[in-house]
Amino acid sequence: MNCKLLQSILSLLLTALLTTAFAQKDAPKKYPSVFWEITGNGLKKPSYLFGTMHVSSKLAFHLSDSFYNAIQSVDAVALELNTDTWQRQMVNMDHLKENYNRYIQPAGNDYLNENSFRISKYDGELKTALSTQPAVVNNLLYRSYKTKEDFEEDTFLDLYIYQTGKKTGKRSTGVEDYFETERLILEAYADMTNEKIKKNMDTDGESMRDIGEKIQDAYKRGDLDLMDSLSILTERSSAFNEKFLYRRNDIQAASMDTIMKKSSLFVGVGAAHLPGKRGVIELLRKMGYSLRAVKMTSRDATKKEAIDKLKVPVSFSTVTAEDGFYKVDMPGALYKVTGDFTRLNRRQYADMANGCYYQVTRVKTHAAFINETEDQVKRKLDSLLYENIPGKILKKTAIKKYGYTGYDITNKTRRGDLQRYHIFITPFEILIFKMSGKENYIEGKEASQFFSSIALKEADTASKNFSPAQGGFSVYFPQSPSVYNNENCSDAINRWEYEATDRATGNVYTVYKKSVYNFKFLDEDSFDLKLMEESFRSPDYFEYQVQRKQSTYLGYPCLEVKEKMKDSSVVTA
Repeated sequence: MNCKLLQSILSLLLTALLTTAFAQKDAPKKYPSVFWEITGNGLKKPSYLFGTMHVSSKLAFHLSDSFYNAIQSVDAVALELNTDTWQRQMVNMDHLKENYNRYIQPAGNDYLNENSFRISKYDGELKTALSTQPAVVNNLLYRSYKTKEDFEEDTFLDLYIYQTGKKTGKRSTGVEDYFETERLILEAYADMTNEKIKKNMDTDGESMRDIGEKIQDAYKRGDLDLMDSLSILTERSSAFNEKFLYRRNDIQAASMDTIMKKSSLFVGVGAAHLPGKRGVIELLRKMGYSLRAVKMTSRDATKKEAIDKLKVPVSFSTVTAEDGFYKVDMPGALYKVTGDFTRLNRRQYADMANGCYYQVTRVKTHAAFINETEDQVKRKLDSLLYENIPGKILKKTAIKKYGYTGYDITNKTRRGDLQRYHIFITPFEILIFKMSGKENYIEGKEASQFFSSIALKEADTASKNFSPAQGGFSVYFPQSPSVYNNENCSDAINRWEYEATDRATGNVYTVYKKSVYNFKFLDEDSFDLKLMEESFRSPDYFEYQVQRKQSTYLGYPCLEVKEKMKDSSVVTA
C-alpha cells in the first residue's frame, strides 16, 4: 500500500478517535446532579428528589442553600423508610425472627451446663455497662466510626434530612414499607445464591477500594452517570439487583406518585436508586412528571448551623420495668437491646429527631448473697468510673432515692457531647440510667424530666409466704423478695431469681428457678442434681464443701449441701 495513503488513513482514524473522545467528554450528562426538582403532572407546587449516601462522612454533606430552601418549601419529608416508626418496626422484626427460630427448632432441646446456676464476678459486666453504647444506637443515630470521627458529621445524611424536616415542622413519611423491604432483601440474597449463571466482575485491574473512592468522588461532584457506570461495573448478580434495586425503585416511584398527588414532598433515597433506564428518575418521567437537575455549588454553613440548633419538642409518658422495680418518664418506649455482643440487660430509646438516646442497664451483683455490703459495692463502682465513663467526668454527686444510694454523673465525650448518668446500688443489682445527646442537649428540660422522674420500688420488710406469679412453688421469706427474670444466661434458658435479706440477722435467702424441657433423653436424677450443684459452686466465691447429702423432699429427689465461702460465711442449699 502507498505510504502516503496509509498515513492519510491513520491520520483520519486518529482524528475520528479524538473527535469521538472529545464528543463523549463534552456530551451533556443525563444525570448531572443528586438533587432534582419535580414538576408537572398536575402538581400545584414542586417536589424534590435527593440521592443520599447512608454515611456520616463529610463528603456527603456538601449541601447548598437550595437544599434547605427545598425542605422548607414542602409539606412532607420522606426517606426510604418512615423514621417515625423505624425503631419500633425493627424491634418487631427482631421478635418475629426470634419467634421463627424457636418455631423451627426441635421442641424439648434444653440442656443444663456448668454455668446454669453460677454467680460470677460482676466487675467486667459493670465496666461494659458504663463504657459502651448498644450497637443499634450507632446504627440508628450516628453511623459513626472511631477512626474517622474527626471527619464526620453528627449523624448520617439520611437521618439529617429527617431531622431537618422535623425541625422545620414537616410531616414525616417513607416511600417503602419496612417489612416488605426486609422480605425483598432476603429474597434478593436467595435469588443470587440460586442464580445459575454467575457473573464475574471485570474491574480492569482496579481494586474495590479504588472503585469505592471513585464512587464517593462522583457523588461529591453530583455525577450520577459515573456512579451508575461504576455500580454496573461491580455488579455481582443480575438476580440480586432485580429485587434489591429495581423492584424497590418501582415501589419508591409509586409511593412518591401517591404522596405528591396530595402534598408536596422532599424525598431522600439512596443515590443508586436514581439513575438508569429503570431508576426512579426515569420511572417518574414515564408517569408524566418533569425532572430538572438542581446544581449545588457550595455549602450554606449559616443556614445549616441555624437549623442544627433547633430542638424538636417531645412529649413524655411513664414507662415501667417488666418486674415493676423502676418507673421513668420517657419520650418513647424502652426497647430491649438484642443481638448485642455484651449480653447485658439493656433497654434503650433513640430520639431520632434530636439525635439523642435514653438507656437503662441493670447489672446483677448478687451482692447480698456474696456478702458484699453497699459500701463495698459503692467503692468498687467508684474505682471503675474514671476508666470506664467516656471522655472526661465533669461532675460527680452522691445521690439517694427511695432508700438506695448512688451517683449523678455528667461527662463530656471527646467529640464534645455531654452525657449524664444516674447510678443506683441495691442489695442485688446496680441500675444505670443514662442519657446522651449532641453537644449540650442533656442540659435541657428533657434530661431534667427523665432523671427527676426515676422511681424505684422500696424494700418491703414484712415477712411473708411467697408464691411467684408463675406458680410452681411457695416459700417463706423474711421480707418481700426481689424478683428478676435473668434472660442473659449462657445456656439460653431464662433463670428466675428470687432474693431477700433478713435485716435482723443479715442472712440472705435465695431461690433460682429454671424450667428445663428435654424430651430426647432422661438423665438420672442424681446426674442432674450433680450438674446443678457443680454450676452453683462458683469458684469465684466458694472455698470448700462442708457437707453433702442426697435424699428426697416431699417425694422429690433432693441434694442437701453446705459450703464454706472464701469470706468464711456459710451457704446451706
